[in-house]
Amino acid sequence: MEYAGGRLVAAQEGHIGWITFNQPERLNAVRRDMWDDLPAAVASLLSNQQTRVIVVMGAGDKAFISGADIAEFDVQRHDATSNRPFTSAVTAATASLIEADVPVIAMIDGFCIGGGVVIASACDIRICSEGSRFGVPAGKLGLGYELDNLARLQSIVGRGVAMEMLATARHFTAQEAMAAGFVNRVVPSIALDQTIREMADQIASTAPLSFAAAKLASRAASNPELLHEAQRAIDTCFDSDDFKEGRAAFHMRRAPIFTGK
Repeated sequence: MEYAGGRLVAAQEGHIGWITFNQPERLNAVRRDMWDDLPAAVASLLSNQQTRVIVVMGAGDKAFISGADIAEFDVQRHDATSNRPFTSAVTAATASLIEADVPVIAMIDGFCIGGGVVIASACDIRICSEGSRFGVPAGKLGLGYELDNLARLQSIVGRGVAMEMLATARHFTAQEAMAAGFVNRVVPSIALDQTIREMADQIASTAPLSFAAAKLASRAASNPELLHEAQRAIDTCFDSDDFKEGRAAFHMRRAPIFTGK
């Protein structure tokens, strides 16, 4: 399915739901309508019971996402007042990834700058190619980096690295990003697709309720309002048919067949 005039594409392939930022001629810079439509794209994949993992990627081989589309800023984001609805759209877009109950993987090949870091940091797992570059250029534009985006980045890489990224606006290499904990793994570009698919297959063999509970518990660690919801999700695992299946498969020394129930 196409969103934002085809600049955002959602596609289903077996247990993988793919979301592609599809503006390669602008290095997949994110226009306002792409921020607006991302929640619908995510929801369309989650509505398919086959979906066990969502992979977010950029079209082409030069960029994951090079940032927000600055060409729109004179209209969409030219002062504090106009910035507020823009920021609300970005928050809703990232929330759709953060709140998805399946693993969300950022497949990063090339530039991951500004809005790209915002999207990638909202994913659960980040895997990149060796030539990828990461940066937050807010200081080169004079804009204020939004509170929720900074808090999320800082929770991943730590305050020191986050402050360096903001203070210098320089590009970090893939190896620097991995050392900082922003990416889980760095692989050759030619191996990126295979690595993602192998991980998706591993995810598909596990119990979906277990991950959903783990993701909620992880979010509850920094948001006490989610504690009760997280505990209910954990309790659901223990009362599920999948837990019975997991125990039976262990005793019978066979691979479990999980249904998410």
